[in-house]
Amino acid sequence: MTLTDTLREQHAQLYVLFDDLQRRGMAGPEGRERLQKARQAMLAHLDLEDGQLYPALEAHPSTTGLARRYAVEMRQLTPALLAFFDAYHGSDPDPQAFSRSLGQLLAVLQQRIRREEGQLYPAYEAHCEKAR
Repeated sequence: MTLTDTLREQHAQLYVLFDDLQRRGMAGPEGRERLQKARQAMLAHLDLEDGQLYPALEAHPSTTGLARRYAVEMRQLTPALLAFFDAYHGSDPDPQAFSRSLGQLLAVLQQRIRREEGQLYPAYEAHCEKAR
């Protein structure tokens, strides 16, 4: 499995985890467990991008600028992601407030994922994958 296949698979898993959170909510220990699983999956995905994807893209002259733009954007987005997880960790939040926050987070993530899969990953596949 290639790096971009793994990253796309992680995106699919994140969608499943967040969809489950949206449908079932945060109530009780099960809700906190769902949130923790989503947080762990998100952090694992970010670690893989930071550790392998961005360095490879930055090393290739054709993709350096693209990689830096996406990395900067993600560094700006990551604190908001972590703040969302931290805000709801260890509590039973108001279901409407949680749903609203989750909806806002998902809108941002879906846009980012579409851009990664439409632009960033194809650039990696075209310029960096063969070098690995």
